[in-house]
Amino acid sequence: MFSRDAISLFGLIIGLSVLSIFIFSEPPEGLSKIGWLTAGVALLMTIWWITEAIPIYLTGIIPLILFPIFNIFDLKLVASSYAHPLVLLFLGGFIIASAMEACGLHKRIALNILSLSGTSPSKIIAGFMIATAFISMWVSNTASTIMMLPIAVSVITIFSNQPNIRNENFAIPLLLAIAYSASIGGASTLIGTPTNIMLSSILSDSYNYEISFLDWLLIGLPVAIFLLPTVWFFLTNISFNVSKKKSNALERTIQEMRGEIGSPSFTEKIVATVFFLTATFWVLRRSLNEIFNLNLNDTSIGLLGALLLFLIPTSKTTRACNWETANKIPWGILLLVGGGIALSKAFNSSGLAIWIGEFSNYFYGYNIYLLIFIAVALIIYLTELNSNTATVATFMPILIIFAISINQNPLFFVIPATIAASCAFMLPIATPPNAVVFGSGKIAIKDMIKAGFLLNIISIVVVTIISIIFIKLVFDAQIGELPNWI
Repeated sequence: MFSRDAISLFGLIIGLSVLSIFIFSEPPEGLSKIGWLTAGVALLMTIWWITEAIPIYLTGIIPLILFPIFNIFDLKLVASSYAHPLVLLFLGGFIIASAMEACGLHKRIALNILSLSGTSPSKIIAGFMIATAFISMWVSNTASTIMMLPIAVSVITIFSNQPNIRNENFAIPLLLAIAYSASIGGASTLIGTPTNIMLSSILSDSYNYEISFLDWLLIGLPVAIFLLPTVWFFLTNISFNVSKKKSNALERTIQEMRGEIGSPSFTEKIVATVFFLTATFWVLRRSLNEIFNLNLNDTSIGLLGALLLFLIPTSKTTRACNWETANKIPWGILLLVGGGIALSKAFNSSGLAIWIGEFSNYFYGYNIYLLIFIAVALIIYLTELNSNTATVATFMPILIIFAISINQNPLFFVIPATIAASCAFMLPIATPPNAVVFGSGKIAIKDMIKAGFLLNIISIVVVTIISIIFIKLVFDAQIGELPNWI
């Protein structure tokens, strides 16, 4: 078994070697040298993302360095990708989420949901899944998993003293349920996970097509609503035999935890109000623009919500959010998203995307639904071995060109595939939530594979079918028709 360091070193060398081949070789017929170099940079980034040769966030800055050197783009144009409006939307969402975490609002939301779920092991798992998924809609799925983990460990400790409940029939499914529901919840909103922002940015920047917060919610939420109970049933009844008996001890513990956090502080109330107003404006933006003749956009709303937290005082000397709190946001994600946008631009402007799309001719005549299923399955299993954000950054531009080349609306491919990138449940490295719960030391890889392998297959079916149905409804799109924005 190779060590992590050995794999990283191997990836570092292979990535540079592959790039060198592209630099010193001639492009194939029909592709320019610029397109050939773009392919080399894309492969370098993909190899480094997969092997984590350097931190995946730093891989995101490679376009800033190599694109100007190879005359693919000038520096100003590349840099604009890292200040894309959707990157700034993510920034606003991160700041609001940081304020929620700092004041403890996220924990209060979680405990309130848990107190309503019931106290049998199976119902507790359902409560954790609902709480985690809801928080992950607004807070990063990694942060929501980290927040829920200590609460779950406390609950596991209580049940460990009950002889009729074995660890593998409660602790393992509970921890897996938290990781899986964090990923599912994050996939249901535009700001819930970087992959969603990544796809929206690619469509906006390369095709001038906007997917709004509400558009994504109307597709992602139905997927989550269907997938969450499916995953819960599978974990508690098939993969593991989870008890349905009520636990009085757990009920008392939840009451004690609610007592410990006390009444909501003034800061919590302010943050909750700003959070609620921001979410409301995101959902109602289009209606507000039409009624009041405004020009609101999701980015300005998110940044306004973040700014309000810095403006509203909670005492004579403090505000609802300060820079120390905001500075804790995962800045690296913004670099990763920016790098993906820059890569997507290069795919299109260099002619690489069109060249790749020419190979789509081989798929004419294949059943379109089968092709969508294959694309979703491919993304899920690629994500098991790679960062889901990196997978989306690399493959969504290719999927868009592929769909256009076979005269299909790209949305039917890229939206299910992007949601699927959050549904890799089999390995610890697949998603950050998987890695967090695996790091608790209470789960073995075999446990995750046991549950995740079949859940991946279930997710392929659920994500594909539900996404296709709601893409047709939300975007008034039809299979076999190219949209007018192509």
